[in-house]
Amino acid sequence: MNRIFFMILVIFFSRQLFSQIEIHQDSRIDRAFPQKQNKEVIGFRVQIGFDADKSAIESIRNRFISTNPKIDTYMSFDAPYFNLKVGDFRTEIEAQKFAEKIQGEFSLNIVHREIINIPRID
Repeated sequence: MNRIFFMILVIFFSRQLFSQIEIHQDSRIDRAFPQKQNKEVIGFRVQIGFDADKSAIESIRNRFISTNPKIDTYMSFDAPYFNLKVGDFRTEIEAQKFAEKIQGEFSLNIVHREIINIPRID
């Protein structure tokens, strides 16, 4: 008798363990929180290079990366010049502090407001 009762309990509980869950949510939630997270925000970068010679900008970039490996660099071309900007700073104060830190190492040191990538945590 105990064995039959035990089997009935096992069957009853195992059936409940494999039940499915349905979630009903308001469609306004999907509109309020879209799946794609924006990875770009308005922030600041420091320009450290400006030259018509791409190899000169790449040289500056390599020198910067050797001393600051965790800070991203961005090279762009605005005819006829190549520009090298560094960093993804959320505030102008952060960018200014970094610009002061590297002052003297590079001939150019200008803080620009632009769309940046979300800064790395490390």
